[in-house]
Amino acid sequence: MKLWDRRFKDRKEDPLLEKFNSSIEEDFFLFGAEIEASRAYARALNRAGVIDDDELKRILTGLDRVVQRVRSGVDAKKFEDVHTLVEALLIEEIGETGKKLHTGRSRNEQVVTDEKIWLRGKVIYLIDLLVDLQRTVISVAEEYFDVIFPGYTHLQQAQPVLFSHYIMGLFWALERDKNRLLFSLREIMKLPLGSGALAGSTLDIDRRELAKSLGFREPSENSMDAVSDRSFILDVLYAVSMIALDLSRYSEDFIVFSSREFRFFELSDSISTSSSLMPQKKNPDFFELIRGKAGKFLSYFQSLYVTLKGLPMTYNKDLQEDKIPLFNAITEIGELIVVFKKCLEGIRPVEEEILSRMDTFMLATDLVDYLVDRGVPFREAHGIVGEIVYMAHKEGKELAELSLDEFKKYSEAFEEDVFRVFDFRKSVERKRTYGSTNPDRVREQIERARNLVSK
Repeated sequence: MKLWDRRFKDRKEDPLLEKFNSSIEEDFFLFGAEIEASRAYARALNRAGVIDDDELKRILTGLDRVVQRVRSGVDAKKFEDVHTLVEALLIEEIGETGKKLHTGRSRNEQVVTDEKIWLRGKVIYLIDLLVDLQRTVISVAEEYFDVIFPGYTHLQQAQPVLFSHYIMGLFWALERDKNRLLFSLREIMKLPLGSGALAGSTLDIDRRELAKSLGFREPSENSMDAVSDRSFILDVLYAVSMIALDLSRYSEDFIVFSSREFRFFELSDSISTSSSLMPQKKNPDFFELIRGKAGKFLSYFQSLYVTLKGLPMTYNKDLQEDKIPLFNAITEIGELIVVFKKCLEGIRPVEEEILSRMDTFMLATDLVDYLVDRGVPFREAHGIVGEIVYMAHKEGKELAELSLDEFKKYSEAFEEDVFRVFDFRKSVERKRTYGSTNPDRVREQIERARNLVSK
């Protein structure tokens, strides 16, 4: 069934070409949105005097029947796209009146309208999932608040932090992800319907009222831009790829730190698997799958970006290629967030193992601060401690194992109280700045986070 069959008298259908041109398998997920938009457009036609009250009633009743028919099972593949499906079935249900629904309307505007209707609900759903995951992060941070944890740079032990501070880093990454999704909603909430094929409509359609009736903030400003714009999808795909990136990075940490070489984390049996050959194995497969799937989300963004980059104004059939990355990305990232949340609930930091692998070289910066507090210029203090570290490594000693005499060889500023430096918890408590790992600052951070998720 084609909406434009009568344009060609001598056209012969080629099954391969028809299938290649069809998008029904890719855009059928927009069926609900197409019905919603069609109902609103029918009412707009009625307000504009294009159809009378009786015709409006027949169209609305017919659309209800179309929904029932599709739910009961219709061979959708015989239709070119979801718009053709709805219109053809409507005409079958109510006859000639059904042909009036498309008055002044183009599939160019229909498809982008349907995408926005479908997408706005999905974006809000993803935001809800992120907030739920953020609550889990807060819960984990509070449960293991006082656990001391090695902070890393270059995958080398750097400075001690609270585990709660470490895991709250994920909260703020998710907050940025949430804000990216919220940003995308600003453009999603502009209604394209009423733009026609590209130039607008001759009908007296009140687009502001139409936008309001469909729950949009306002109509789009430019009809040519409206039918060709897919940047709102790119915004969402970028936000989704960043969510996957953030979950992947923490998954990598959990994979590495739960290995036998580290044993920082114990993974519950429910989020672990074993080997078909080696019965001793306890594998972090779910975190590995999250890490592995992250790459495909970038590919969804990239594929649509490349499709769009050379398109002339306005609508082109290339835009048909936006459906697969859109649907797949939204569907798969929701599952990824839920799975990650379950896995996060199944990790336990093993404090005794963590502390056993932390050496006092992590407190070298605290040693520098000790000298600075006694009037030694920072750059000089840094050089002195560097020499001490070199000597300790050479002699196979921990910094805390050095004697006062050995410290004094490098600076007379060292006194007996230097050994108070070698306390991981005190190191954490000595931090002062806003956003630092100081326990009071972390408590403030958690409280700010709790206020954000409660809004």
